[in-house]
Amino acid sequence: MNGYQALVVDFGGVLTTPLQESFVLFAEALGIELQDLVRVALKAYTGDTDALVVAFETGKISDEEFSTQFAQRLTEETGVEVPPEGLVERMFGGIRLEEGMLDGVAAAKRHGLKTGLLSNSWGLSGYPRERLAEIMDVIVISGEVGMRKPDPEIFTFTTVELGLPAAACVFVDDHPGHLQAAQEAGMTTVLHRNPTQTLAELETLLAIPLT
Repeated sequence: MNGYQALVVDFGGVLTTPLQESFVLFAEALGIELQDLVRVALKAYTGDTDALVVAFETGKISDEEFSTQFAQRLTEETGVEVPPEGLVERMFGGIRLEEGMLDGVAAAKRHGLKTGLLSNSWGLSGYPRERLAEIMDVIVISGEVGMRKPDPEIFTFTTVELGLPAAACVFVDDHPGHLQAAQEAGMTTVLHRNPTQTLAELETLLAIPLT
């Protein structure tokens, strides 16, 4: 297996359908422009700072606090009154699990690799805990550990939890910035675009069948 001993994957957009698909449905339901939603929601992922998102992703504020402030921000940006009730659930309500990716992780585990989840969380209710527990040796969720990608500490924390050096771990994410941080921490990385491409790349990298 080329020296690799662990497969670590992101959740939203990797083990699920693309987040943008859910954003499209959410924007349409509100009657706002998708580009306005993306600009407000992903500010922290485009090289800018966003204290509200960072605080939420690291578990420092509650769902209710975040939803109230985020809904106000969206309202100011779009001129459309956005109700805060159930905002996070509505925003991500359109995503579905990518069964092929889940099966691929399970296959890696059967072939003797350790498996891990490394996810930035917008709330904690959207994770299928029982399903993940079946296929993951380690589950690292930002809102539970008080760290978030791309902070170097969360990658170190994950490899320590796995009991492996970073060089023995392959990390899959759909965000290039998170992959760069993982590489700097010593991990090998795979950019997720779609399940077919990712699984094929992982099969080559790990030298095991995943489908």
